[in-house]
Amino acid sequence: MTDRSPHDRNGAVARLLRAAQLLRPRTIAQLAKNDDRLQQQVQTLTEEVQTLKAQLGHVTRQERQLRTLFESEYDSNDDISRFDALVRTAPIADHIQAAVARAPMQYHPFPHCVVDDLLPAAYYDALIAALPPAELFADRPVNKQQLTVPLDLAPRYSMEVWRHMAKVVAEGIIRPTMLAKFHEPLTAWLREKLPVLGDQPLEDLRITCSDGRILLRRPGYVIHPHRDPKWGFITCLMYLARKGDDERWGTQLFTVADDNEAEGPRPHWISEERCQLAGDVAFRPNRMLVFLNSVGAHGAHIPADAKPANLERYAYQFRLGADGKSIKSIRAKLTPEQRAFWAGKVHDDYAGDRAS
Repeated sequence: MTDRSPHDRNGAVARLLRAAQLLRPRTIAQLAKNDDRLQQQVQTLTEEVQTLKAQLGHVTRQERQLRTLFESEYDSNDDISRFDALVRTAPIADHIQAAVARAPMQYHPFPHCVVDDLLPAAYYDALIAALPPAELFADRPVNKQQLTVPLDLAPRYSMEVWRHMAKVVAEGIIRPTMLAKFHEPLTAWLREKLPVLGDQPLEDLRITCSDGRILLRRPGYVIHPHRDPKWGFITCLMYLARKGDDERWGTQLFTVADDNEAEGPRPHWISEERCQLAGDVAFRPNRMLVFLNSVGAHGAHIPADAKPANLERYAYQFRLGADGKSIKSIRAKLTPEQRAFWAGKVHDDYAGDRAS
């Protein structure tokens, strides 16, 4: 067998090159299509894995919550019996009224008072013991965790104690006591902002407790300067400090440059550049900060490097404001100019905590 001539070999190479040139665009296009399909498949699989991880996390969280509830039911009947005996004998109303009477009204940067030793010690200890397990707060993102009071899902002891706190103590005792305490500044503010109510605005208003919730805060928590929703005229913030809790990182009170009335019923957020610190209320056991949502601002934060790293900070918040029927009646009387400051959905965006 003889070798091909150089001419034949060159011709064969040329034909191969021409064939490669013809095939190359189609090959590249095919590879590109295959690559696109592969990337789409990878993207789809990634999304499915993320969905499965989220579902697994939700199921795992529910399993932990149910296990926590089951484990906490042990001896709950005895705990509830002891609590029932406590509330029958403890002078809760007299104690609260005396504590509120001792607390001086302060007017800078807005009407407020700080009530120490708010509850009888035994009742306060029962509240702390009845704090729902931290696992039950985990349905919300970290630093936005809260449970509505009365509690819907909690150990029976927690549900009984906090139902009593919300319905008997907050609504039945603290509400009328604080309305009497704030009668003068609240009346003056309502006369100015809602003149349709007349000279005695509180006479025809039904004031109730609303937005009651237990707040759980952790390191890195920030809520920027703001005023609370306007229809919640008075905010009550009770610190649920436990033994050993650091009293730092309570609530900051601010004056506001070029302050103006909040428009609409939602929280009124204010830039930090306009705020100047006027006071810092320490986080102490059995203490309640109560203030009128009129002017100025308040905020709070816990440093990201606060120790211990698993720090948990609890508080109980509720507001005193007009009920739904009163709000509807008042809105019907407002002028178009006034309506801009009070109309809109009555919704508590504070629950989302405009945190950084």
